[in-house]
Amino acid sequence: FTLRISNYGADVSLFTTEILNGKTYKVMNPAVKERYFSRVDFSPNTSPDYFQIPKPDSTFRIFCLGGSTTAGFPYSFVGSFSTFLRDRLKMMFPDKKIEVVNLGMTATNSYTVLDLAKELVDYQPDLFLVYDGHNEFYGALGIASHESFAGSRWFTQLYLKLVHFRSFQLFRNIFSQMMSMFGKNSAEQQSGTMMERLARGQYIRYGSDKYQQCLENYRANVEELADLCKNNNISLFLGAQVSNIRDRAPFVSVTEDAKPSAKFALHFNKGKELLKNEKYAEALSLFEKAIALDSAQADAHYNAALCLDTLGRKHEALIAYTKARDYDMLRFRMSSDFNNVLRGMDDDKLITFVDVERKFKANSPDSLIGNTLILEHLHPNARGYFLMAKEYVWMMHWRKLIVQTDDEWNRRDNLDDEKLWNERPITELDERCAQRRTELLKAGWPFRNESLPVPDVDRKDTIGVIAEQVVRGLISWEEGHVAVADHYARRGDFAKLEREYKTLINQIPLNISAYLLLAQVYLQQNKNLEAATILVSSLEVEKTV
Repeated sequence: FTLRISNYGADVSLFTTEILNGKTYKVMNPAVKERYFSRVDFSPNTSPDYFQIPKPDSTFRIFCLGGSTTAGFPYSFVGSFSTFLRDRLKMMFPDKKIEVVNLGMTATNSYTVLDLAKELVDYQPDLFLVYDGHNEFYGALGIASHESFAGSRWFTQLYLKLVHFRSFQLFRNIFSQMMSMFGKNSAEQQSGTMMERLARGQYIRYGSDKYQQCLENYRANVEELADLCKNNNISLFLGAQVSNIRDRAPFVSVTEDAKPSAKFALHFNKGKELLKNEKYAEALSLFEKAIALDSAQADAHYNAALCLDTLGRKHEALIAYTKARDYDMLRFRMSSDFNNVLRGMDDDKLITFVDVERKFKANSPDSLIGNTLILEHLHPNARGYFLMAKEYVWMMHWRKLIVQTDDEWNRRDNLDDEKLWNERPITELDERCAQRRTELLKAGWPFRNESLPVPDVDRKDTIGVIAEQVVRGLISWEEGHVAVADHYARRGDFAKLEREYKTLINQIPLNISAYLLLAQVYLQQNKNLEAATILVSSLEVEKTV
């Protein structure tokens, strides 16, 4: 009671309440991260998506759950699949009220998804859309994370109940400070990316006891999530995890305590030399001999895949690339076993496996997923997020959600994809932010053992400077777009100015400022009809006359 009176600790409620234009809305509470992170300093960007309480009649409500990919990294939420999904559904069903609420959070995993879903049941969801799995080992509460409880599922679930009590938060904070005093809270003392602070030094061999324990924890969490949905008649879409297999070599193939034999090394090193000299068939033969001696060495599979790929044996290359990914001992990319758990959950009723990986293969050269759709090891580029949204809509069609007949779905699902793509809300600022975040990520571990300095932004590059401020957290996403809009206004670049305000409206539709500013831009260009249309739209949000 005293702790509550003194407002000690964090309010770890999932949502905060906002009253706008006389209506009550819920929006994600950034402090919810305190449930999952106690030792690693982390300030996630949380979704600006609002939804109304109580749920309006005839509303179809979708909650998107998962880690950094769900959150739209490196674009943030404006480039997430949830934004593309919402815009596509809005164009297909202009006569229906559809809410898409993104609750993705970087470096979280199935524990977070299940924890949030248990609360979300009270908000009358029609669909949970889950894209989650890459962070099972190193994400918060993962078995090999510095934010972990030694992989014990029951203890982790108990912790997630206790963390709501401020007295428990006090105990946790005292314990954390004591560990820090004795030099045992190393995660806080590390510098580097979030990936490095959570995972460095934690390497897990394929099929090991720790690997199997993580797999079983994942299976149990997904099964409990599925049961929750069945018991509450909520549709659940489980998205297959996608990663870069063609253009991303394994991070860690072998550790000091698991070095392969001298004979393996002889075949492997000779194969590497032949590969370098473009003698692919001979190199392949040696890599196959090395694999026969030790099939768990990820680098051998990857180099064999490079040979097969170059020799035109694409299907065999796919198998070898996949094994290289699965045997990578630094488990930032989810292995096939975890996707198979998701595939096995499909019950042809409420629970649906969405094969996002197949969609990416179909849109990748030679069906080998690489840099054409993935920016580094697993985060899609904007076109990749666009494809994810399209696949989720197709599965909504397949399950006959929103409307219940094929004829009605076919009548509505006739959008011009390229037109929809060209009207995406991502602007130059968002692309520059994504580029900068990717540069910063790839400049450090595990992409490099020693971090490299990233070149400074040219101070004459106005958009670049603003993007840097957004990426560094010096200004918010909204403030960044307002600054860029001012830049375009000074230059008289009305086309880009319009796009900035449209993007602000797209992401923060309950703030009428961007509506009014966009109307002014239209009036300056004598686009009176467009100005009238946007002003009428603003009145639907808030009465200003």
